[in-house]
Amino acid sequence: MTREPDFKRVEKRAAIVFWRRAVQCEAAMNEALARGHWEAAGINAVHCAISANDAVLAALPAIKVTSKDHQDAVRLLSSRLKSEDAQSAAKRLDIIISKKGRVEYEQKRLSEKEARSLVLDAERFLKWAGCQIPEEFK
Repeated sequence: MTREPDFKRVEKRAAIVFWRRAVQCEAAMNEALARGHWEAAGINAVHCAISANDAVLAALPAIKVTSKDHQDAVRLLSSRLKSEDAQSAAKRLDIIISKKGRVEYEQKRLSEKEARSLVLDAERFLKWAGCQIPEEFK
């Protein structure tokens, strides 16, 4: 049996900060995509999804991952939200986060196709997250 990632309790209203951060990253991601700035679009897509996940975890079980390993955020989402759509969202988040190193640290340029795919995944994850978070935490 795998151990649940380390987390801390947070006030549910912390979701507001994380949600707004996700929305700002979404705007930056779309602006970068429109300008043909593929790396910037990819980086903002990753951070959009990470912040959206933080918002969901803060709003629902009122927790925040304390690990620096972003895969722990995926594991925590998957372990705390058991619905089929939450499990699908966790898989999408895993795909997005698995590309973080590629987007941020590799010397190879991100292609338009890769950027558009990553942005689409981030948009879908953000849409799912927005449906999970009560309006008072947006």
